[in-house]
Amino acid sequence: MRFKPVLHIIFTFLIAIGSFASKYDTDSLQQVLHLTDLPSEKVKILNLLAHTFSKDDPTKAKNFAKQAIFIAESINDEEGKAEAQYYIAQALIINRDNAGAFDLLSESLLIFETNKNEKWIAKVSLLLASEYKRRYEFEQALRLLYNALTLFKERENEIMLASTYTIIGGVYFDQGNTEKAFENYQNALSIFIKINNKKGASYTYNNIGEIYRLEGQSKDALLYYNKAIDYNEDPGRKEFLAVVYQNMGIVHLNQNKYDSAYYFLTLSENLSRQIDIPERNASINISLGKYHLKQGNLEKSLNYFLTGYETSLLYSNLLSIKDAALGLSDVFAQQKNFRKAYYYHNEYKVVSDSILKISNLGKIAQIEMKNLYDNEQKIREMERQKTSLKYVTLAICLSFVLILLILLYGRQRIKLKHSHIVAENMQLEHISLKDEIDFKNRELTTNVMYLVNKNELLNLITEKLQKSKSKFSPENRKKVESIILNLQQNLDKDIWKEFESRFREVHKDFYEKLVEKFPHLTEKDKKLCALIKLNLSTKEISTLSHLNINSVEVARTRLRKKLNISKTDIGLNKFLSGI
Repeated sequence: MRFKPVLHIIFTFLIAIGSFASKYDTDSLQQVLHLTDLPSEKVKILNLLAHTFSKDDPTKAKNFAKQAIFIAESINDEEGKAEAQYYIAQALIINRDNAGAFDLLSESLLIFETNKNEKWIAKVSLLLASEYKRRYEFEQALRLLYNALTLFKERENEIMLASTYTIIGGVYFDQGNTEKAFENYQNALSIFIKINNKKGASYTYNNIGEIYRLEGQSKDALLYYNKAIDYNEDPGRKEFLAVVYQNMGIVHLNQNKYDSAYYFLTLSENLSRQIDIPERNASINISLGKYHLKQGNLEKSLNYFLTGYETSLLYSNLLSIKDAALGLSDVFAQQKNFRKAYYYHNEYKVVSDSILKISNLGKIAQIEMKNLYDNEQKIREMERQKTSLKYVTLAICLSFVLILLILLYGRQRIKLKHSHIVAENMQLEHISLKDEIDFKNRELTTNVMYLVNKNELLNLITEKLQKSKSKFSPENRKKVESIILNLQQNLDKDIWKEFESRFREVHKDFYEKLVEKFPHLTEKDKKLCALIKLNLSTKEISTLSHLNINSVEVARTRLRKKLNISKTDIGLNKFLSGI
């Protein structure tokens, strides 16, 4: 299971490492509040109280912030109101009213941008970006995060800079771009270690461990999870420890080390029950469902998956709904309850498609930022050329210089305009091509899996009829044999040929380039490469190739050796996508 930290963890993290380092004396602040008659001072004090209580008592923080808004609106104090909205949004996030928090943060950011208050623009952008991330609106999240990153760099605010890198890494992680996620997590980790912030370092070690887990590097994943625990100075951080223990349990489960997996998953379950956060409970229940499914305990597995599924539905956690639905489909399939298995598998597909539609999988923000950077470099180069030409031509004639500069300026403007057009066209072509390939890949995968499932169903029905035909009368037995014959005639005999033919239409030169670079690959190796390039899961590859999951894992390991990437951090899908 791919773990995605819930927004509550991100928020707690930001509160813990926020830019306000000092602790205010709440009693003194409340005394001053009652003594002053100035509305503007009351707004400031109320916001200070809201900030001070934001971590330990969100309800009090929200009440103080509401009072601040009431007074700020009466004196047209826009920034005082915006700051109070920020603290209310923090409290709403803890209480999981994310929609209300999103609206307040959006309005707050607009006020600070209008007043060009860069300090608060950066703070609000960070929390609002986390909300966009939760809604899978990755392009908007990255836009806010990179803007906040620039502002924190200008102010040399290392603690907030590190937290920004952490959330940027989380966005790329959710997009499946583990390379960019790893880069940003490393940037965050180096800052946390430099300033001796062990809490931030412990979060980041866990995140890097998740990347290694997804890449199949179990040893490195466990190393970083243990570092996360070692750097954790506060044993009361039960939610964080529950997350790390769950991740460790998943790694051991993937290695079929069932005793170790059960030990860590049970630790996580006990901690999750103590803190009683719905998203956390849903996540650990799904992981325990997978554990019992592997162990063959179908009833226990079913109960855990159902609990995780119902909790995820209640709080609209799409990723957890998807994982739980897939688990339920597997359990019911093993129980031969194919109607329910089909129902939950269809639910899994619907949720997966929903996530795909609202996710920014094209990495649009990266392309935009690269184009922006390239254009800025061109503009700087043009300015240097202009300056150089000016000094050279001044020695000849001032009038000639002026004419030359005018001509150059006009020419450069045309070039700049042309470069913008070319960059925009390239961007549109890139997006269109990727969308077309993604659509064809999904269509190809869906078609082949449909044929496989169809054959499996027809074979199952045929087998049951064969076993039962002796029980029919001679007259009915002939009818049954006729039905069996029709079913066998409807089997798709050449699924792989169909797949390979369609695959070559989408990826025309893939096999040729693969053989050219690695001529020693077998036909089975090339087939596995094609399936991995389509980003099929191990389970899907297992179904399509008629191998068990362990055999597919072994084949993947052998393939990494043949492709000379066994001792690198490069994932197979990433490596093959470049061919």
